[in-house]
Amino acid sequence: MNNSYIDEIYDVAIIGGGPAGATLAARLKRETSLSIAIFEADRFPREHIGESLVPSVISALQESGALQRVLASDCWVRKAGGYYSWDAVRPWATFFEHKAFEQDGHRRWAFHVNRAEFDDVVLQHAKACGVAVFEEAPVEALKRHDGYTEIDLGAKGTTRCRLLVNASGRYSISSITGPREFLSTYRNIAIWNYIRGGRLAQTLPGEWNIFREPNVSPIGSFAFEDGWFWYIPIPMTVNGKREVVHSLGLVTDPRALKDKRDYKSSSVFMETARRVPFLGELVQEAELISDDFRTATNYSRISSWMCSWSHREIRIGDAAFFVDPLFSSGVHFAMHHAAAAAVLVKAAFDASFDDATRADLWRDYDQMLRKQGQGFALAIDQWYNEIAHAHPNSVYWRERGARPTFEFRSATFHHLVNGTLDDDLLQVISKGTNDVEALRESGAWRQTMAVVERMRPTDETVVRLDHRVVARRSITLEHPFVEVAGDRQDPRPRAFAHGPYWDAPDEHAHEVAPRFGAPSPCVRFSLEGDDDDVRILGARSATQLVDRLRQPRRYGDLKAELSPSELLLVDQLLVAGMMEIVATPAQHGVEAGANA
Repeated sequence: MNNSYIDEIYDVAIIGGGPAGATLAARLKRETSLSIAIFEADRFPREHIGESLVPSVISALQESGALQRVLASDCWVRKAGGYYSWDAVRPWATFFEHKAFEQDGHRRWAFHVNRAEFDDVVLQHAKACGVAVFEEAPVEALKRHDGYTEIDLGAKGTTRCRLLVNASGRYSISSITGPREFLSTYRNIAIWNYIRGGRLAQTLPGEWNIFREPNVSPIGSFAFEDGWFWYIPIPMTVNGKREVVHSLGLVTDPRALKDKRDYKSSSVFMETARRVPFLGELVQEAELISDDFRTATNYSRISSWMCSWSHREIRIGDAAFFVDPLFSSGVHFAMHHAAAAAVLVKAAFDASFDDATRADLWRDYDQMLRKQGQGFALAIDQWYNEIAHAHPNSVYWRERGARPTFEFRSATFHHLVNGTLDDDLLQVISKGTNDVEALRESGAWRQTMAVVERMRPTDETVVRLDHRVVARRSITLEHPFVEVAGDRQDPRPRAFAHGPYWDAPDEHAHEVAPRFGAPSPCVRFSLEGDDDDVRILGARSATQLVDRLRQPRRYGDLKAELSPSELLLVDQLLVAGMMEIVATPAQHGVEAGANA
């Protein structure tokens, strides 16, 4: 038994060797001199759900150095986008970064992957970078001492670290207290298996199928009365032969299993799939590889705390939050969190940062992940609401069209003021119109944005910054990809916006900005004695901006005078209760008449 960790105090210990933990470990080892260890409960390769990825994973792999190792493997099929069918009329399709592709002709891409093999490749890359990797080493308890965290590995002993990263998944052990709250009232379960003899998803006839002519692979998602199916090509070894099979799975409500059909029955599962419009054409001649069905609950949940500077713990991946798998977001969020967490870890060991600045960065991380989880859950449930109206006789979908998503605390609203739907998501949900107004007002996202909109004042309302608000210069984890005059640190585009990058990521990597670079200058606004803040990137015009906001002004005048980022700040301040309503339109009219 390899227990060389017993006498060690690692700078960073990571619980979990999946894509989140392995990506972060590899980045830290390549970019710092810190000692890094991963403690993984399983022995890789091990099976995992989430086999279809999105383009952000490509740039994350490239930044960690793992992309070429993945490309050299045979665990993947190149993916160009997806189509989604929720009625018998036509599916709605999108290439990745559809608008960008139409503008520059460069096709963004991702992978369908055999997750057992893909995850192993990424973990082995971390090991090759010099990370100490301990498999079959489940963590049983954690205890924070003065200056380090003690990690109890049960019969395998204990070890210690100065900073802990929790990448152990949805059912993780943590030193941070607090419940994992539901992000949705919907309680799903996934049931899946693998089939041979299925047609490729891009072969279906119809003018809607943008994938057929270039012969590029999409994910297929198909709604039916009790939920929806996924259809994903996966390289696997079957009976000693390497071939591309398909992962075929359904997402449903557990009540459907008790009250309606046994979807873990081979005959029921395949007969149901063959009756679903469009999917049925793909699987008519297919057969299950085995009768061994896999299941996993897909409850969308979010942690109370994403990180704690006092505990020296950071959550990443599913340990932070998990959202319904409808848009293949799991590995995307895992690697996005890893990139952001790398900035936090570096700051923790950089003597040039004081504790107040570190606390700012860690608070930014908590707010950023909370906004991601909540915002994406709203978008997914908006999508479910749209699908529900195509299946009016289904109890399963009807409930999804009627029930609220979840109760927001008022304090979370200011993180959603600038809530926007992902362009590709909007392309599909709006059935190709790309118009938010085309979405049903009964959907969770539209309802929430309507509440936020009602919080905004009318143009004639007079507002000003609350006298208790303190503005201070700081730095932020947020990347400055918005236009802030004189303060934009890195003018390079993100990878998804730069067409040539997708022809050869390593060759063009220097032409794009990293997902998270060095912390950016900002100005933070908060009420006296309150840690919660609202921030704006850039710092040069802070004094003038604060002076302007201290003076009573019509909201309409501010809209005309301020830049988009400054106006967004005003909206966030309003929703956060940091702007005073000096006069409503009626009151202002009385005052104006008296002054005349």
